Amino acid sequence: MPMLSDLTAAYLKSVPAQQQTAQQQELLRFRRWLGDDRPPESLTARDVEGYQDYLIANRMDLARAVPPLKSFLAFAERTGAIPYKLARYLKPPRSAAASTRKGGNAAQAAARANDRPATVLTADGHAALEAELKNLSTVERARIAQALREARADRDIRENAPYDAAKQHQAMVEARIRELEAILATAEVLRETPVSERVAIGSTIVLRDLNEDDELRYTLVSTNEANPRLGKLSVASPVGKALLDRLPGETVEVTVPAGTLRYRIEQIESA
Repeated sequence: MPMLSDLTAAYLKSVPAQQQTAQQQELLRFRRWLGDDRPPESLTARDVEGYQDYLIANRMDLARAVPPLKSFLAFAERTGAIPYKLARYLKPPRSAAASTRKGGNAAQAAARANDRPATVLTADGHAALEAELKNLSTVERARIAQALREARADRDIRENAPYDAAKQHQAMVEARIRELEAILATAEVLRETPVSERVAIGSTIVLRDLNEDDELRYTLVSTNEANPRLGKLSVASPVGKALLDRLPGETVEVTVPAGTLRYRIEQIESA
C-alpha cells in the first residue's frame, strides 16, 4: 500500500525543478507531523485543519507553508490517492496570518493545537531530538560544507549536479535545524511516566484489536517523536485521539476510509 512518503515523492517529480527544494521542505514538515506511515487515503479534513492550527500556533510562515500543501492535496485528489477535496480546508495564507496578528484566533488555534501536545515530549523523545539537533548542527553541516567545497572545485557550477544536490540537502538540513530548535525551545518534558488511571501522553497501554483479535502495545507520545514501528503512537493520530483520557476496559472505535477500527484497553502499564 503506498504511503504518504511515496505520494509526496511522486508529486515532487511533477513540480518545476526551481520549486522543488522549497516545496520539499514544507511537505517534509507535513509528513513528520502526520507520520510517514499514514496511507494517503486515511487523511481527513480534521488532519488538514489541525495541521494549519499547528502552523499558526507555532507562528510559521503560512504564505510559504500553505501553497505547496494545497498543490500537493490537489495533486493527490487528481491522481485518486485521496478520495476527498481536502485542499479546500486550508485557509488562504493572508486571512490565516491576519488571524495570528489579531491574537484571539491565534489563541484559539494554540488551544486546538494543544489537543495534540506537539511540544510535550517524553524524556527519551526530548533526548533524541537534542541528539538529532547536535548531529545536524555539527556533523551534517560539516559534511555538507565539504561536499560544497568539492563541488565548487569544478568551477562551473551552472550545471553542476553534485553542487545542486548538496545545496538542496543543505536547505533541508537547515529547515530541520530551525524546526528542532523551535520544538526544543518550547517543549514541556515529562520527566516521569504519568501515574494515572486514565490514558495520557506518556502512557504505555495494552490494547486488544477486536477486529483481528491481536494484542498491541503502544506508548502515546507527541507527533515529534511518534514512530509506530517502535510502538510509539502519536496523540494526534485518529487512534491516539480516541484513546486519550480513557480507562482500562473501555472500547474505542475509530472510523477510517477502510472501515471502523475497534480496540479495547486492556491495561495501562506502570513505569
